[in-house]
Amino acid sequence: MFAPTLAAARPARVSARPAPRSSAASRRAGIAARAEGRSHARHGVVDTSVTEPPSRVGHRPPRSRLAEDASSEANLSPTQTTARLFASLALAGGALAPVVAPLPARAASASATASKKTAVVHEASFLERLNPNLVRLPEPVAARVDAAMLGVGQNVRAFASGVKKQAEDPWSVEDVWVIFLMQWVINNGRRALYDALDETSAEKDADDDARSLADSLATERFDASVFGWLEGPLKALNTTWIMLYLHDNASRMFMVEAGAGVVTGGGYLGYSFDIGMYTLCLGVVGVLATLRWLPNFLRRRFGIEEVSLQTVITRLAVIAISAATTLRAALLFGVPASSVLGVSGVGGLTFGLAARDVLSNVMGGTMLAILRPFKVGEEIFVTQGSNFRGSDDPSVSDYLVREIGWYQTTLEAKDTKPTIVPNGYFLGANVINVTRATARVMILEFRVSYPDREAVPGICEAIETYLRDHPKCDSTKYPVRVNLGGAKSDHLAIVVEFHVYKLPLDEHLRVRGRLIFDMLAVVEARTTGPAYPTEISLETSLTKYSGK
Repeated sequence: MFAPTLAAARPARVSARPAPRSSAASRRAGIAARAEGRSHARHGVVDTSVTEPPSRVGHRPPRSRLAEDASSEANLSPTQTTARLFASLALAGGALAPVVAPLPARAASASATASKKTAVVHEASFLERLNPNLVRLPEPVAARVDAAMLGVGQNVRAFASGVKKQAEDPWSVEDVWVIFLMQWVINNGRRALYDALDETSAEKDADDDARSLADSLATERFDASVFGWLEGPLKALNTTWIMLYLHDNASRMFMVEAGAGVVTGGGYLGYSFDIGMYTLCLGVVGVLATLRWLPNFLRRRFGIEEVSLQTVITRLAVIAISAATTLRAALLFGVPASSVLGVSGVGGLTFGLAARDVLSNVMGGTMLAILRPFKVGEEIFVTQGSNFRGSDDPSVSDYLVREIGWYQTTLEAKDTKPTIVPNGYFLGANVINVTRATARVMILEFRVSYPDREAVPGICEAIETYLRDHPKCDSTKYPVRVNLGGAKSDHLAIVVEFHVYKLPLDEHLRVRGRLIFDMLAVVEARTTGPAYPTEISLETSLTKYSGK
């Protein structure tokens, strides 16, 4: 149905009659020609490459393509005609496809454009925009820094290797002089070096008393200096050397054959024994250094002034260092880690059951350091225990805390007798911290006779006014109560309750006495006299009426 239109748009061609072809080949050629013609017609292209060939003898006269197609269609069978119709319909559908629907590529492009228009723009977050390499060194500088770091690492490894090599060097018999030299340094060398560096030493021309005082002061300064502290680390190092000296020389004297070889280098226990001993020595030095400098570091660096808190932190650090060095040394000695942990667990359970009181006291000291109900230098009121006097004893009064240790606490009573209390006692005892009180309460009672009962309201008002105006009484934070407390058989009782500011004990006693005298003066000024106890004399004994 589209053949006349497409044929009209295609220019006429003149060609020689081709050689006879089969019907299938002719049909395929016709279909291809028509498709090519439609394509040219759609794009407005005129094929000028085909020229009319010269006529040759023996050829039939030229005729138009339309006439040729018509003649070929006249010779087709019904089946071929039907197939050709369907082919024409397929070609027509292909020609109209761009008009009815867009091409796949064009549809994809349109879909992408629509999605771009409707898509929400995603803004990168701060972490996504953050560049971790904001500051980068120039390449030459970075290379030099890397080279310097590698050099430092190599030096550290070389130093560690040298230390290990020296530590593994076996001790000979003649090396005993090193041990004696270290012992001399411990006993005399430290003090000699300190005296040489001390600028406050006593002059030679001073008298004996001045020189003795200067020597005692120098000894105290020496004990508090680093030279005095070095006694412990040097003793630990010398002890390590003695153990290694005995091990290496004993292994040399009593050589033990192991299989086909002989135990030689490193002694009987090997080089690991040397490294393990030095590890234990290093742990001892670390513990001593922690005990000396960690409390001062906590006070200066973190502002921890509480001695108890410094003590508990220092104890935890000491326990951690001791456990780590002991475990590491055991591994170096060849003990498996599983055995160490197993023995530690079983041994800890056994020790806990056997030393329950010891652990209770240690835990009590730890709780005192953490909770800090009192600290060194404070006064506490302690109830009487089974093994020591309580604060209600007149010779004891309030205890002064002198020392809080791991296992026990030292208290000083009023009679200056030191009292040692296990720390486990404080876990269940009632302790009153007297030092932390902000005021002292005073409760007094004044007697007024019955004939002076009309003066009681005036006495109460005068005493209350006096106490509220007194500078040593804290009447703003605590109440002042002055009232009639009761009627006894021979007098009326005026009860006075008030608080005075916390003062040193000597000053507090003076203020307390002055307050009592002033209140007595107020009572005496408004009464006829003191209300003395009344004595009753009976003419007949009461036992006469008791049935006896």
